[in-house]
Amino acid sequence: MKKVILVTMLIFSLLSCTREEPLYISSFQIEFKMPQSFSPSVKYAGREVVLTNSSNTYTFNTDNNGILQMSGIIPDEYTINTTWEMTGAQYKELIQGNELIEDKARILVKATMTNYPVFANQNISVDLEKVVLKSLLISKVYYSGTKDNSNRNYTADSFVEIFNNSDEVVYLDGKYLALAESVSPAAYLAKDDPNYIYTRQICRFPGGGQDYSVEPGKSIVIAARNARDHRSSASSSVDLSDADFEVKDLDGTGNPDVKALPVVSSSVAIKFFNLITGGPNAVFIFETSDDIMSWPEVFAPGKTSGERFRKVPVSTVIDGVEALKNNASTGPDVNLKRFQDIVDAGYVFINATSGYTNESLERKIIGNDNGRLILKDSNNSLDDFTIVTGPTPRKYDHPQLLNQ
Repeated sequence: MKKVILVTMLIFSLLSCTREEPLYISSFQIEFKMPQSFSPSVKYAGREVVLTNSSNTYTFNTDNNGILQMSGIIPDEYTINTTWEMTGAQYKELIQGNELIEDKARILVKATMTNYPVFANQNISVDLEKVVLKSLLISKVYYSGTKDNSNRNYTADSFVEIFNNSDEVVYLDGKYLALAESVSPAAYLAKDDPNYIYTRQICRFPGGGQDYSVEPGKSIVIAARNARDHRSSASSSVDLSDADFEVKDLDGTGNPDVKALPVVSSSVAIKFFNLITGGPNAVFIFETSDDIMSWPEVFAPGKTSGERFRKVPVSTVIDGVEALKNNASTGPDVNLKRFQDIVDAGYVFINATSGYTNESLERKIIGNDNGRLILKDSNNSLDDFTIVTGPTPRKYDHPQLLNQ
């Protein structure tokens, strides 16, 4: 009799667990609220919303009131992403009051929630944010290194590429290329401070205003260490002998034919752009008229010595790409992001966990305007970038770059 009672209790317990952990979520609702600048009558209507986890992707559309009704979702943590791109002229027709925006500017209304728990029926509200997309984009980041001709690790060939995604000439003069702190354990995470990026290195482009141009649909290449043809040492590597800039102190050094891009802010004695093989590498460009050397430098929390990190206001950022380290057992850890969502709502990573695989992170192509390539810029590198093995500076003809 006792055995029968125990078996009955076990079955009841299992059935109870089944009720508590449903196979599908029957009702999950998101109300998307437009940024305050928009007129109250404007709704986030008919917009695509994508939910992704490690094994599933769901695509839905909002209704006429900007509300998303979903059902049949497997319980899990999801990245929820949605964007609405418009021109400056279209934006000005939808807002209340006046705002100084160029008609041909690109405006993005967006929301991203990373690892959001969807384990029960629920109704939530999400505030959309407005982002004015800039002309200059980081289009390639190559830091993985490769193997040399003797099968030894080769890391001298890293580079960053910046692309003009507009239809006008843009000048680099006085702008900055920077690398966020990447120490372990992390010193300053995005979630710790919404207003600042804590930098390890900052480089400043030379010029007096209109000396260093980037033509529409063209890019410039920055050799992080050495502007030479690395293929002579590592046949699978890259030719950086015609790079536009080389990170070094003075013209005439390194490759004397390549312009110097000096490191102007760093608390460590490293004269090259210190991209880490395997990652993490959070790279960004920013612009300001301030004297950045007057901006505060801080030690890691709880420390009074060692490396210092200069605080760069998020409001000055033009574009940023966050490359996380890929861990062998767990993959990239999104909790270690250094960039706030307004800088990069996603992240990217190479397949290798330690590097030396000749992998480059490259921005996808979404269009061609009379021969001028247009690269994808949703402000989410998880969507905007892909991994290319065997990069070629300035080349955008790889099949993987076609928008997927």
